[in-house]
Amino acid sequence: MAEDPATRLGKELTRLRLLKGLNVNELVSRCAPLGRTTISKALNAGPGRGVPTPETVVRICRALGADSVPLLELVRQAKEDARTPRPGPQAEDRSRQFTREPENPEPGDAELTGMFNPLRRENLERSVQWALESAPPIPLAHDPATRADGIYAVYYTGRHPLYRPVSTPACTTPLYVGTARPSGYLRRSASEGPTGALNTRLKDHRTSIDQAEDLELADFHVRYLPVEEVWISGAGALMVGDHRPIWNTVVEGFGHHNPGTARRDFTPRSPWDELHPGRPWAVEQRPAKTSAMELRRAVRQHIARLTGR
Repeated sequence: MAEDPATRLGKELTRLRLLKGLNVNELVSRCAPLGRTTISKALNAGPGRGVPTPETVVRICRALGADSVPLLELVRQAKEDARTPRPGPQAEDRSRQFTREPENPEPGDAELTGMFNPLRRENLERSVQWALESAPPIPLAHDPATRADGIYAVYYTGRHPLYRPVSTPACTTPLYVGTARPSGYLRRSASEGPTGALNTRLKDHRTSIDQAEDLELADFHVRYLPVEEVWISGAGALMVGDHRPIWNTVVEGFGHHNPGTARRDFTPRSPWDELHPGRPWAVEQRPAKTSAMELRRAVRQHIARLTGR
């Protein structure tokens, strides 16, 4: 089984240190103001032990005279793995995606051994996910047929060279998965009926794509599913975990809103705005921490992992 990115990162940093002939104390002295604890955690990165920050990795690599770009990609992958549930089986093996009762039940519950319970929460959320995946895709430019709250998936069907590998008229690989539910004061009146949050979110996305300099709204489709609020978050998380959409994991920020004048000068652009410039308020922000070139490289690597090519 392939090692997780965090473990690979720690081992690679240790390999570079040994290659340079430095002990930990010597490395610490070269990486000031980083402390010994920070350096040790980076060298021993792994599941449950945390992931070093990009700044820490860059500083260590400089001290070792090594290229930081491959290791920064491992940092990105490790953080993505920590943030995103592990992907489930493919759709053709859906029976295994359901959660069954414990294999070793408590005494007196022997009849539950390996029993499929359709009313377990995750199984109900799976059914919502599959209902979304079965919905017909429509052009993103079109409004939903009903005022609703729910979940949705955005697909790319155009010829942009970066997204061409996941572009298909069948809309099988979502570029982005989103949830639309009442928030703030709207939540208090949600019992009165749908708030139309789905319509609002898709309208915001249309505007963002229209404003992007290198994207065309006609190249995007969407599947959407009106659903009760209680099922929205869980089904959305399962969808993201199964598909790991690029704009949910590698290039975040598609769903961001204008942060306002007070915060705009102090917050960097999102990765999405760095990669797809055009939103007027984002142009005024400081550059993102990751350059567009690095983001394009990360997207290609992510797609290679998704497609196995």
